[in-house]
Amino acid sequence: MKDTIKQFWYNLLEKLDGKINQWLNRGKTGSGETRIDDDSVVNFFAMVLKKVLNHVFMSCTFQLVTDSAQAEPLGALCEDLQKNCYKIGTYMLGGSDTPQNISECWVVPSMETVGGRQTLFHTYLRGDRVRITGMAAGNITDCYMILDMVKRNDKPYLLCRRHTLDADGNLTVSYFVANEQAQEVHADIPEWQGIVQQEITYPGAHHIGFGRYKSPVVAPDANDTYGKPLNYGCGVIEKELQICLQQIQREFKSKRTLLFAHPGITRVREEQDEHGNIVRRNSIDEYIFTAKPNSGESVSSMIAEFSPEIRESSYYAHLKELIKQYEALCGLNDLIQKDQTGQNATATEIRMLNIDNISLEENIRSAVRSGNIMTLEADSLYLGIRRDLWTYDETWTDIYEDEQQRLLNMLTLYENGAVEQIDLIKYWYPTLTEEEAQEKLLRINESRQGGTQDSLERLLNM
Repeated sequence: MKDTIKQFWYNLLEKLDGKINQWLNRGKTGSGETRIDDDSVVNFFAMVLKKVLNHVFMSCTFQLVTDSAQAEPLGALCEDLQKNCYKIGTYMLGGSDTPQNISECWVVPSMETVGGRQTLFHTYLRGDRVRITGMAAGNITDCYMILDMVKRNDKPYLLCRRHTLDADGNLTVSYFVANEQAQEVHADIPEWQGIVQQEITYPGAHHIGFGRYKSPVVAPDANDTYGKPLNYGCGVIEKELQICLQQIQREFKSKRTLLFAHPGITRVREEQDEHGNIVRRNSIDEYIFTAKPNSGESVSSMIAEFSPEIRESSYYAHLKELIKQYEALCGLNDLIQKDQTGQNATATEIRMLNIDNISLEENIRSAVRSGNIMTLEADSLYLGIRRDLWTYDETWTDIYEDEQQRLLNMLTLYENGAVEQIDLIKYWYPTLTEEEAQEKLLRINESRQGGTQDSLERLLNM
């Protein structure tokens, strides 16, 4: 199916030649970077990306804030974004099997009939399923995407969707079925009934109609139409990492311990080779052999051992240095090996040790924030919900900051009158609703009125 998708995009862009700015889909190609889904090698990129996403999304919350019943459906859609945050991050930073190694996630809202009524849901697309064919002032004005693909009678069919935003801000969304030659075709595909051959216009939308999560990775030598993967430009060092691993494996294999036993305590095995001929095997298994003395000599010991020294320290030192360089090219520092220690370090010193990681994580969170808002705005457009009826909020966990110290800082602000007690509760318990926070405040005050002399810090954790 991957080849079908590649062929479709090639033919589509050829058909559109002269009608669009072809430079949007040209420029420098990737340098052979490892793809996130490559399981044919030890995938260091997958290791790095998983750790980065764990740092970014640990205990994060996405929240839609509204007092309007009309905007309530957006709450469930916002929860869907949080549930799929790792998918968003992987698509946005993991690259794709495309010439430019497109690294983006598009969250596309679509209507589907569920239980007899129309329901809006999200489709998550990665870089190999999308193409930009028009831009103005850095914003997408025309694009194509592949929503689904099936085979019927050994022929592939693609369900495509096009978004066009004109100069007056009117959005047109259209669907069509195509073959791999990018020709629009008519096919009887039951699961697509009710979707194809549709064209809907949203006057005055001033929005492209989906959420775009573009990788924040900077690639100054490349066309910046699309986002680039976290390992952009790391193709050479990734190959060196694989060579180093092969050298280590070869070292262990060639230096494995071998035993040579006295002929008197072994038995030569007779086996048939692939041609049916009887052959005599001197080895008992791959590690034990029958000793064969030279002419006129005899075997002096019952068992002789061959155990050469393995040069593992030199190889692993080289591997660790390559990993360090690899992380630096990815904009990271000491994420895999954790050679640096934060023992007895102050909070400021810990943050300085991790400044590269913190910077990258903040850039990723900013891209996710922009994408979430863009997606929810598209949801509002399709559901007919005014933008002024809701706001978006989020919380992120700062793993480089001491939580206890943060609480002490907030308590100091409280004692100086800079914040109120309810602010402390909301800060320490960001997932509490307004009602739950008020109940917590009531319990704390009741404990104090009952003569409890516990500190406010302890009462917060009651």
